Amino acid sequence: MNAEYDLIAPFYDIEHAHFDEDLDMYNNFAELCGGKILELACGSGRIMLSLAEQGYEVSGVDNSSKMLELAREALQEAGVAARCTLVEQDISALQLKQKFRLAFIALGSFAHITTRKEQQKVLAAVRSHLSTGATFIVDISNADARYMEELTGQVLHQGSWQHEDGSYFTHFVSPASATKKHQLELTHFYDRHQQGGTVQRTVVTTHLYLFERSEMELLLEQAGFVVKDVYGDHDLGPFNLESPRMIFIAEAR
Repeated sequence: MNAEYDLIAPFYDIEHAHFDEDLDMYNNFAELCGGKILELACGSGRIMLSLAEQGYEVSGVDNSSKMLELAREALQEAGVAARCTLVEQDISALQLKQKFRLAFIALGSFAHITTRKEQQKVLAAVRSHLSTGATFIVDISNADARYMEELTGQVLHQGSWQHEDGSYFTHFVSPASATKKHQLELTHFYDRHQQGGTVQRTVVTTHLYLFERSEMELLLEQAGFVVKDVYGDHDLGPFNLESPRMIFIAEAR
């Protein structure tokens, strides 16, 4: 997945720069857990930055060097880089040589891992880096992913943004049911242009695994976790089939 995210890193960063709906949730769990924090698939450091500004010590792991460059720049600009460690690794093969009290995979990133073997490897790797009793949070898209599955072949406008240099970014996505069961194939079109100028287009295809609640609970239990709660949104509302998110709060046993 690193090649795709290397290509779209600047677009992804601009698109999610002002998304803050999940920050209170992670800050609240950080306060409850105490100790060191680990973010898997940390991307451009949006959540790491928020946690570091609250005084927490955070390690972020991602396999995209371009994403990590953006994270490093943001953390240094905010003056919190000393509290953060950035590591370029595949999250299925973590080698961090320390234990954490809180770990999380935010905003649907775990669903990009589409094979059962790799899903199990990631969860086992995370468990091996958590102390007993530590908290692990997995946030998976629910209603939005199911909605896209019903729009196979259509092109959806995700949004348009203006960069500080005056150029414009636009993100379109075309969903399609993948050939494999429980998967969604997404073709992303990222356009960049100056007003009245030619359009530069970057096309990337990603895949999402469509998890069922019971399936994810079983995976977590097999990896050495106890599922404590399942929430349906970032305000920790109850989960149901129409909930926008499927957020698992698990404890390392």
